[in-house]
This record gives sequence, C-alpha cells and structure tokens, in this order.
Amino acid sequence: MAGIDHAAIAARAAQQLGLITADQLDEMGITRRQVQTLQRSGLVRRAAAGVWAMAAVPTSADQRLLAATMAAGTDATISHLAAAWVWGFDGVKPTQIEISVPRERNPRLAVGKVHRVTDLLPVDVTHRGPLPVTTPARTMLDIAGVVDPRALEESLDGARRRGQIYVPFLRWRLAALRRSGRPGVAALEALLGLELTSDRAESWLESAFLRVIRDFWLPPPRVQVVTTSGRRRIRLDAFYDDQRLVAEVAGHGTHSSRRERQRDAERRARLTAMGLRVVDFTHEDVTQRPTYIATTLGELLGVEPFAA
Repeated sequence: MAGIDHAAIAARAAQQLGLITADQLDEMGITRRQVQTLQRSGLVRRAAAGVWAMAAVPTSADQRLLAATMAAGTDATISHLAAAWVWGFDGVKPTQIEISVPRERNPRLAVGKVHRVTDLLPVDVTHRGPLPVTTPARTMLDIAGVVDPRALEESLDGARRRGQIYVPFLRWRLAALRRSGRPGVAALEALLGLELTSDRAESWLESAFLRVIRDFWLPPPRVQVVTTSGRRRIRLDAFYDDQRLVAEVAGHGTHSSRRERQRDAERRARLTAMGLRVVDFTHEDVTQRPTYIATTLGELLGVEPFAA
C-alpha cells in the first residue's frame, strides 16, 4: 500500500491502547479511501464512531472505555461507576460505559451512557495511563447517589486505605455541591460523619470486619498489633488486651496449601502458649454472617451486641 506510513500509524495507536481516530489519520495524510483499504486488509477494525483499532492489538475493557471517550470528543471523561471500576473501588460493579461531557455537548454513543454536566472542573479530571477519568474524589461524589450506603462505605474505605482519597479535599468539593441538589450529597456527608475504618485496617476484608464491630456497637479492638514470641514477630489482625483475645480474618485463597496450614497451626500454638485466645472468622462470615461475628465476639468479650 504505497503512500501509507504503517509504522507511523502503529506508533500513534500504540500510545492509545491500539486506537486511532479518523481525525488523527486525516492529520497524518491518510485518506478515507486508504482507511477503507486498511479495513478490508484486516489491519484495522472499527472500535467506535470515528475510532479505529489496530487489529493486532487485543480488545480490552480499558480499550473500549478509551474508544468511547475518543468518539465523544477530547473533553469527554470516564466517570461514575465506570470510573469507579478504573480506580478499583471496592463494593461497586459497573453495568455500562459511562462518560461525562460539558452540558453544551451532546455526543451519542453506540453503547453506554453520557452524562452532560456543568460542574466538572479541571481539578476533577486526571489520567490513569491513557484513560481520561474523573479523580477518585469526584468519582466518589458521582457514585454517591447511585449505590447503596454499604457499597459507598466500602468504596470510601478502600480508596482511603489505598491513599486515593484525601478526606479534607473531598469535604471541600462536597461543600461546593451541597446546594446543587445532587443526589448522594447527604449520604456522603453522613458517611464522613462516621468512624472510618480504613485508618486502622490493611485490607478491605479487615475494614469490613471492623465495620461489623462498629455497627453492632461492640468494643473496638487494637488492630495490626505486633507481638513477639521468642525471636518471632507476630502481627495480629485485631486484639483485645483485657480479654487476651485475638480475632483473625482470612480471605479467599489464603492458607490453602499444606505448608500454609502448617504455619497457621504453629502460629496458633505460639499464641496459645502466650496465654492468648484466638477466634477465626472467614470471608463468608464477614460478608454474609455479620450477626454470627457479633454474637461470637459478644460472648467472648462478655458484652451484649446491639442490632445494626
């Protein structure tokens, strides 16, 4: 195909997850007829309106998100639940591609949803790799009105634990939207008024465990406590000093091999030799049986849990 600089096209697309727009091809001097030739030859495929994908690059969720924003224009930004997925927020699952654009714009997507907004500021937009996406703080504001309170708390806890959210900034941005009538403002303000467990936990499962303790009004433990047995340092998930009680939580896929089970048995033996009581809770206990956790801990601590 004389006249087509395949290397230049591939290099440009490589910066965009294998995508290139019709306008970018035009800027490179590639005519519409040449694009059709590339398509017939199987070198490119249509990814979205006005967006082509290099056939050699596998499709992916990131690529589909980027194709949607490229089709919607340079000021389009991945947002709402789609942005929550990009940032890896806990407790939420996207159902479709979602992007935000200025209100005066009205692009149409073949798939997905477009939010036409008036309050998206430069401080609300960033990039994650090549993906234009709302910041974690703005994403939290956007999803607050569309997810249930538990999912919102899981998202905020995880984002804070990973250092994605700075609460004073989130409060400042929330204050600016307080009078806007935006759905979810009240829910997010109420959540920020609660004790946030992410300051004390190292995983989302530990955060969820601490939320169970808080919601049932049980005494809060010390968390991530380091103790020693001989020359060994042992980290405890949750520890009640007065009762000499250790509470541990285990996620899926952990402690499953014979060697890991042996280490767990040795760990428990060491803790028992130190005069500690140990109670273990599973992933299923934390996510599906919070009342069981509350009742068991209440009996071990000698207190009565209150209903959440």
